[in-house]
Formats: sequence, C-alpha cells, structure tokens
Amino acid sequence: MALKVLIVEDQFLEADSLSIILKNEGYEIRGIAKSVEEANKLIDKGKPDIVLVDVFLKGDLTGIDLARLLDKKNIPFIFLTANSNSITMEEALATNPSGFLIKPFREREILMTLNIAVYRHQKSIEFFTRQHLWLSQLLQEIKDMNGMRSEKMLAFVKALTSFFPFDFVVIDTDLANPDENAVYRYRRVGFDEYVRFDAGGNPGQYQLLWPDLVAIRKKNRGDRTPYYLNGEQFNGFRSKLWAPLLKHWDVDMSVTFYGCNDNIYSTEHIGLIVSVQALLAEVIDSIRKSEDDQDSPPKPRRIKRPGQLLKPELEGIIGKSPRLLEALDKIAQVAPFENTVLIMGETGVGKEGLVKALHQLSNRKSKPFVKVNCAAIPVNLLESELFGHEKGSFTGSVEKRIGKFELAHEGTLFLDEIGELPVEVQSKLLRAIQEKEIERVGGRTTIKTDVRIIAATNRNLLQEIADGNFRLDLYYRLNVFPITIAPLRERKEDIPALAKHFVKIFGLSSGGKEVTISESAMEQLYAYDWPGNIRELQHLIERHVLLAKRSVIDSFEMPEPLPMARFSLSSDSQIKSFDEMDKEHIICALRKCNGKIAGQGGAGELLKLRPTTLRSKMKRLGITWPVK
Repeated sequence: MALKVLIVEDQFLEADSLSIILKNEGYEIRGIAKSVEEANKLIDKGKPDIVLVDVFLKGDLTGIDLARLLDKKNIPFIFLTANSNSITMEEALATNPSGFLIKPFREREILMTLNIAVYRHQKSIEFFTRQHLWLSQLLQEIKDMNGMRSEKMLAFVKALTSFFPFDFVVIDTDLANPDENAVYRYRRVGFDEYVRFDAGGNPGQYQLLWPDLVAIRKKNRGDRTPYYLNGEQFNGFRSKLWAPLLKHWDVDMSVTFYGCNDNIYSTEHIGLIVSVQALLAEVIDSIRKSEDDQDSPPKPRRIKRPGQLLKPELEGIIGKSPRLLEALDKIAQVAPFENTVLIMGETGVGKEGLVKALHQLSNRKSKPFVKVNCAAIPVNLLESELFGHEKGSFTGSVEKRIGKFELAHEGTLFLDEIGELPVEVQSKLLRAIQEKEIERVGGRTTIKTDVRIIAATNRNLLQEIADGNFRLDLYYRLNVFPITIAPLRERKEDIPALAKHFVKIFGLSSGGKEVTISESAMEQLYAYDWPGNIRELQHLIERHVLLAKRSVIDSFEMPEPLPMARFSLSSDSQIKSFDEMDKEHIICALRKCNGKIAGQGGAGELLKLRPTTLRSKMKRLGITWPVK
C-alpha cells in the first residue's frame, strides 16, 4: 500500500519537484499546502502517513507551529529547511521530528530521509505497543493481588515508575472525599526507594501540603482530559503530568506526577495513560477496597517490573539525584527491547556505566559486548576495525581479520565517541546499520549481522551536523532512543555518595585504610564546578586517599578554576544560558543576605520569590551555602 504524503511548502517549484519525485517512487501525494491553515484542512479531510513541512512558512504560523500540532496528533513529519544552523535545529528538534531535509536536496537524500522517518515511526509504535502490553500486565497483577492497602499501593507506585518518571506522585483514591487519608503521596528518594508522606509527615524539600492539595483537588474534579506541563513552577516542581480516572463517567480518582527536572513529560506519556486509563481506575478502585493497613510495614511483592534487575550501586552508578534517576529510568525502559540507543553527556559523566547496564538488562546479556572507541583508532584503520578485512586487501594485511560487527554478532556493539567518526566512514556505518549486513575490506561477499547498536558522544551532534562534520541521516538512525546524562555540576547532591564510594574503594586498595571526609572538605567539593565531572572527582579523591596521613581528610587541594574568557561584544563572545545567569543572580543575593533564605531580609524577599521556590531553584542549579 502506497505511503500517503502531505507536502507543506510555500515555494511552488520546490513543492512541485518534491511531488514529482515522490510520485515516481510510488508515494501517494495527499496534497500541497502553502500555509498551516491549508495543511490543517487537508489533514482533516484525510490523515496522511507522513508530512514534509518547511520550517519557515509565510503567514502568522510557522512550520514549527504545525509540527507541534502534528506531534499531538501522532503524525510523523520531516522538516524542510535551507538553514542548517544549530539554533534552528534545536528549536525544531524540540517538536520531535522524524528527520530533516536541508535545501537544496537531492532525490537520493529525499528517499533516504523518508525511509529513515518511516523506520523511526515504526520503532516508536513498536516501543509504545510493548510498553502498553507490559504496563497492562503489571496493572492486572496488582489489581488481582491480595494484601493490605498500603502494600498494593506501593506496588502500584513502583510499577508506574517504570513508565512515567516522577520525583513526587499524588494518588487520589476519591476526589469527592474531603478526608486527607483518601490521598496517597509518595516521594521518590532513590532508584527503587520511596517514602510515603502522610498527614503527620514532613515532606522536606517537597512542599505539596494538604492546603495546596485541597485547591488542586477541587479544580481537578472538572477536568476530564489528561495533560502535561513542562518548565513551570508547581509547588517547587518543574514538570507535571495529570491523569484523571473515571468511574460511572465522572472524574472519581486521579494520579498526578511531579518532576524536579524540565521537559520530562511528552505526548507519548499522555498516549500511554489514555491506553490504560480504564485499567488504572480499576486498580485504584481495588486498592481502596482492600483491607485496612496494619502497623507492620508493607512486604515487597515479586512483580516483574522493567528495570527491577538494575542495581545501580552494584553496577557502579552512584547517586540519587533527579537528573540521574531520569537517565536510569530510561535505561530500565529501553533495555529489554532492541531499539538503538544514543547516550549523550560530557566527558567523565559515566556514560559507559549506563551502556554496560543496558547490555546486562537486555535479552543479549549472555552474548558478546564489544566496544569500539571511535576517537582512538587511526582513520585509515577504522573501516577495517569495524568491518574486518581479507588477507592481502591492503599493504600489511597478512591475514584475514574479523571486524567488530562480526565479533558482536547477536550481542551489543558499543560505538563510543561516535561524534569523532570521520565522515568518510559514516556512510558505511549507516549502510551496516540500515541493511544489517557488512562487507570486509577487500571482500566480495556480504555478511549478515545481528547487533544492537548503542552509541555515545560528548559532542553536540546538531552542531556537528550544522558544521558538516556529521551525517544527518546517520544521526537519525542512531537517535532512536536518546538518553542524556547530566554533568556533575547539575547534580551536586550526588557528590557525597560518590565521594564516600571512591574513598572506600581507594582505601581498600591502599592497604585497607579507613578514611572519612570532614564537613568542611565536603563543602569544598560542593563549591567546585567539576569540568572533568565524575572522573575528575575520582582522581582527586584517589590522590588524597593515597597521601592521607590521618583517618580524616580535612581539606582538599582543589584544582585551579579554568580561566574564563573576558566578556566582549564581538560576534565570537559566548552568551550565557538563563540557568547560568539565574545561578549567578541567586548567589549574589545569598551573599548579600549572608545565606539567609526566608524571612525579613532574606534572599527570597530580595528576589521576590517564595522561600520554597528559591530552595527548589537552588537545588536544581546546584547552589549550596556557603558559596566558595
């Protein structure tokens, strides 16, 4: 059956050229629109399989505005643009496109990009289908489970974590019931650790108290549609996902997820909620009808959840910050499937630990795990390293060599520092991934391969694409399931756990030394920005443990801060992000108020912010007091 394509392009010649090329290849053209308004009318007449949309359109609405609507309707789309700069790409990428075509485009590029877009959309549908099936099975098990109310509720919360990221969750078992006990609130404190906040409890940094919830519950009873909000303040949180649950056609119950990080919810989460909405209601209804809680704590239940085998500390992934937990949740979600994964993050943040965890949680864990460091292999040997070579294929090839793709057959191939891969090798890698077959250098036959690709990079691949150093089609083949791990300066709450872990390891390797870190020394670690991330922290602690003459490290000899470029108004000057400016502004206010946050003369009053909001901002930006 022919793929139905809608073209949204206000330049007639380009739109007509695209239409002719696609018709000749057997695609069905559903129409050509010059504006967002015309496109919406054509979509209402018949839903296309895919849309080609120009980023810049004449009129009040742009292609990016249309892309947001297409994303909500789950219609895949490809951007057409003559501007390949990274700023345009980042803005467009936020709408979740299936590809880019940079003008002027050639016929081969158009067809390849369409193939990749269809492939990515199919993978997305497959992933959603598997998640829906898995979540449905878990919910059915919890519904049928015997046990106390709190026991079933905790199992329910743990099941939800595997599919919906959150730092705080509110489960309302009866929106019409004014009793506070009708509401269950859980704070996530670790990868698989939760603390229930009840009427007499202390929420700590999470200030979602009963008076706030009363107003929220009243508003929620009239809202029948699930929604998400990102990048706003919700009682100290930055993201929110609301799921109404119906009984007898009324909003009777609800689940609300809150996250400390920005932009963690998407249309995919809404789609998953809608697909199991009725079953969610049945589960909560079964929980509220369960036996009353007893004094004994709930017993853990053996329910097969995604990621239950992931033991972060045992696998060397240390920390409990929201940014780290977000990455671990994604690892747990994607590991059982065959999707290609792209892990992004600065040098030294621990990308390889996540890759190994992915392999160990996958169905290929008993098969080979093969790593290729794309930055460490000379250009003239890379092709041979990846695909192998035949004897005599080039000077010095005195014997046949098996490449990494063949060595990783039925297992996992980890392409580290993929951003360093030369352009001339990228096209051959793309073919190997796309066709699932390779040719050895000097060989005449193709060899079928079955590998799961995991790639990692510390580079901004969008910038590399804009600079002509990385292929756009390869990027979209690799970027099927992206995971970003935050730098240490953005998750400083992980520093104590990391520091204690390294002290213990290096103490044992130094003859069984028992060394601890003083409070003032720990403040030094907090105050530093760690441009080398976890690796730099590891080396610093290793050095001080080896040189320690006492059982307590009282102070660290910290690295010299990197010299900052002097600000100028030249075109080369680097613009600071809003987060960087916010951080400097808050630190300035704290110093002016001698660290006082709340009350008269506090930083909250000076900045016109509620103390709870200010503390949340400080936590998110990694600000601690005293600031060194």
